[in-house]
Amino acid sequence: MFQCKLCPNKGTDRQIRGVGARMAAYRVCSSCDFWLTCLGYMMLGDQDPDGRRALRIDGRHYLTWTDEQGFPPEIGYAGAEVCRYVLLDDPTGAVRVSHRIWLMGTIPDAFRDRMPDNAVFAPAA
Repeated sequence: MFQCKLCPNKGTDRQIRGVGARMAAYRVCSSCDFWLTCLGYMMLGDQDPDGRRALRIDGRHYLTWTDEQGFPPEIGYAGAEVCRYVLLDDPTGAVRVSHRIWLMGTIPDAFRDRMPDNAVFAPAA
């Protein structure tokens, strides 16, 4: 056990979803490791090569899922309803649509300054 260098939690090198060695190397707990991964999405342009897009709306982190990818993980799955959103940095204000969205969680205060909102939900047409 060790003190996480980013929050008051304790960290461990125990394998949690295959990342124990990484948590020990970076001296972070599993929660901070998860949010660092989400921060990585932002640093890579908020989009995977496979079409998923990271959205940060009202301090919550979401990941869109394409129809080809099937359903997102059951935990956090927000439903198959149409999700309409606008990217804040899109000068055209185009409304984008996803049929599957995964709520990854509320961004912790320790990460909020580094992970500002990048989108807003758009009202139904």
